[in-house]
Amino acid sequence: MEFKSYKNDVLKAMKDCKKEFCEGVGTLVVAEAQGLTPVLTGNLKRSVTYEVMSDNAGVNVGVTNSAPYAVVIEKGLSGHKAQPFLEPGAMKSVSKVTNIAENIYRKLGGA
Repeated sequence: MEFKSYKNDVLKAMKDCKKEFCEGVGTLVVAEAQGLTPVLTGNLKRSVTYEVMSDNAGVNVGVTNSAPYAVVIEKGLSGHKAQPFLEPGAMKSVSKVTNIAENIYRKLGGA
């Protein structure tokens, strides 16, 4: 009797799930951070973005080069009070990350 291996199929499915999870987390954190972004012209809010790591092991959230002043807003300077939005946006997202994983699991036919 010959057995068929599903190893490659399982590994691909796991990789796809990890990518989808990272995309979901990135989208969530960006939305939360944008909601906390101090808006003057809207450029800073529009510049908040994310990138999934090449190995799908995580997500980098930050701002594009169109808002080089973001660090001054986030961390402040002498004479300029900090108005954090990236770190609080990430922290606000933590409790919702489980929902992303559960939705992916359900979509794939889980309980």
